[in-house]
Amino acid sequence: MNNPPSSNYKFPAWHKVEEQIQKEINWLRESIDTFSDKEKYAPITCRECLMRRIAVLIVSGRITTTEIKKSPELKSFWTEISQRSKNSKIYHGQDWHREKMEKIENHFISQGFDVVREPNLHWGRADLGVYKKGEKDLLIEVGTTSFFKLWMNLDQMRNFIYLIVPSDNKLIEFTSN
Repeated sequence: MNNPPSSNYKFPAWHKVEEQIQKEINWLRESIDTFSDKEKYAPITCRECLMRRIAVLIVSGRITTTEIKKSPELKSFWTEISQRSKNSKIYHGQDWHREKMEKIENHFISQGFDVVREPNLHWGRADLGVYKKGEKDLLIEVGTTSFFKLWMNLDQMRNFIYLIVPSDNKLIEFTSN
């Protein structure tokens, strides 16, 4: 059981908390590409509600977010590997999605990580799971995702990093605290 804060602790005013939640919702709306404008295949289909739930996780400190933009001097986020992994070719998704998955997979394999394709999450699957003893699990989504899947996994899973790769120029990292 958590101990209540000392009597000297001042909780922020509700309107300040609400402002921060709205700021995070706007950031999510602008930053995350989803499969569709509707969450039609999820048990909760209200996108605004799902973004609010994710924003509350962020504002409460359960999840930390980082948006990483590629500097113009950097050719790619991923190490260029001339040798392909011994894994079979990836067959799901469009060309950019497949090529990016292979490039990311090779990047982490070359650094001594174990990489699993389409690992199971609490809800659904990620595109790649990257594992190494003593490190947080890294679960990677390439391209689009859904707000329901993102919220459900951020809410239920512990001790992991959820990396979304929406483009060649930006990464979005969610870290469970």
